[in-house]
Amino acid sequence: MSDLLRDLYACAEAPEGWQAVLDQLCGRMGVRSAVLQVFDRDGRGLVPVWQARDSYSFAHRERHDLILNNGDNPRLRVFAPRPALPGRSVVRDEDVFAPESEALVELRLRLAAIELGHNATGFADLPEQRRVALIVHRAAGDPRPLGVADEALISSLMPHVQQCMRLMVRLNAIHQQADLLIAASTTLGAGTLFCDPDGVISWANDAARSIIDSSCYLRAGGGRLRALRPADRAALAGLLSDAAGASVGAGAPVQLVLGSGDGAEMVQILAVGAPPASPGTMGLSPSGVLLLLRQPGKPPRVSPESVAQLFGLSTAEARLTAALCDGLSLADYAAIKGISVGTARIQLKRALAKSQSHRQSELVRKVCAALSWTQSAKASGIGAAFPPARLQ
Repeated sequence: MSDLLRDLYACAEAPEGWQAVLDQLCGRMGVRSAVLQVFDRDGRGLVPVWQARDSYSFAHRERHDLILNNGDNPRLRVFAPRPALPGRSVVRDEDVFAPESEALVELRLRLAAIELGHNATGFADLPEQRRVALIVHRAAGDPRPLGVADEALISSLMPHVQQCMRLMVRLNAIHQQADLLIAASTTLGAGTLFCDPDGVISWANDAARSIIDSSCYLRAGGGRLRALRPADRAALAGLLSDAAGASVGAGAPVQLVLGSGDGAEMVQILAVGAPPASPGTMGLSPSGVLLLLRQPGKPPRVSPESVAQLFGLSTAEARLTAALCDGLSLADYAAIKGISVGTARIQLKRALAKSQSHRQSELVRKVCAALSWTQSAKASGIGAAFPPARLQ
């Protein structure tokens, strides 16, 4: 039993392991099929939103889904109001269907068609009024009903299944939030990287790598962020140490400018460390540091499509505005596009009016601020708790 529980809890981080866990359960109970399902309620019954299957059920999934595992499954209607009997967390079809009712006869015919027989189902509640069910079936023709020992095993497993599902939802939400934040930083062109207090890089987006590769002040040799100038090395080491909490307390952002006064070549670095360990964590707080890199003279590229959508600009006006945000002058843009400076000024005047800006610099600030807000808002949500890509 301990091996089964160990593998069960490992599924919180690696849901693909459910198939092996259900295979173990099939072997232990002598059943042909073991399926784990999560349901939502829609007012009429239960709606499956996630499932994992043992190897046999997975191999025959197309036939099972066609005949039984679909919206016409009689269990979805009858199990919604009566998931279990008083004092019991495990039920059989005979416990919840009226004897020889039309629905029970239909269910038995469907089970026979996919070569499944006697069954038992364990239930447990999840947050947001969801419900998780563990459904096991003997092979068709196996005369042994699932007995008291089988029911006890399922009943003892359900609290662990329930807790594992809750952990799986929380971990998946954390992963999705991290993915969204990474995607947002990439979309905005912000140079973002994670490293430890010694500068060993664990992740960096393309913008950060581009800044480091082109900088005359930074390098990432051997996977470690380094300052090229001897005078900057102590400053960078101090920045990482401070952000990690060795000096000023974790969570306080600290800044460093390399090449101050060097125009487009200088690099601004904002460092944020992990918050202090909370009580009960045994001091196991992460010691990573988040670095945001920026080269003021090399602004991130702005999408003309996004500018047009935000401010109602024409295609020509949006292209001009995006170019100005990217650092081009009016004359440079006109030369690149093969238009007169006068035409470019007319487009700029219209863009200023539509964005309610008085000067070109105000227009650029409004565009950059609006795009930053838009991308941050998109990155604030959490996706589905049970990712379809991990279904079995």
